Amino acid sequence: MAEARIISHMNGDHSRELSHYLRHYAGLSPRAASRPWLKSLSLDSMTIAAGGLSGREFVVPFNPPMTSLSEARTRLVAMDADARAALGLSDIYIDKYVPPTGVDAIVFAAVAFYFFSYATLGAVHPGNPGIWGLLNNWFPGGAMGWRRIVVIIFWPVIGIHIAESWWLARSRLHPHGVEVGTSLWWTWIASCAIEGFGTFKRIDRMVAEKRALKDSKQH
Repeated sequence: MAEARIISHMNGDHSRELSHYLRHYAGLSPRAASRPWLKSLSLDSMTIAAGGLSGREFVVPFNPPMTSLSEARTRLVAMDADARAALGLSDIYIDKYVPPTGVDAIVFAAVAFYFFSYATLGAVHPGNPGIWGLLNNWFPGGAMGWRRIVVIIFWPVIGIHIAESWWLARSRLHPHGVEVGTSLWWTWIASCAIEGFGTFKRIDRMVAEKRALKDSKQH
């Protein structure tokens, strides 16, 4: 039966699209629209259960109604495109974290070292001759210069990295389907909070690769 095949296919492979329908056509939040499943399908509408609302059902109409279930694929694809456009979502999804390598890894390590230096600044004092003497001999400006620089740049560094993390969430993670508060979202945000711009480059590269692969399959 065509209806059963469509329902099975949508529930098995297109739960993300079902969530988009609930968010756009039923006005649900991402959390409420999570874990959806298609319960029934007719020429006039489809009924989707929202897992985030304990299975509460929502009827999404087809406008205009279909004349045959053979139209379902085309209509569902078009409705998802409309939903994504309204929600500000791309058709390319980020589904993994890519760690820094090369120059990005060096930047990550350098910034992580700075935060470590700030966290351990209390150990840098004349009463700790090992560290104090090492900095006096190694760092331009000596140990006191080290302390001043670490303290002075702290809030600018924090401000810049918070701004970068906010922009990453808004311009990269949200459009590419990474939901706020998930482990993947936190991993990317934490990485950006440390290394900054490198996370943008890696996401853009991943999206470009996925786009090229998707385009190649359509030709």
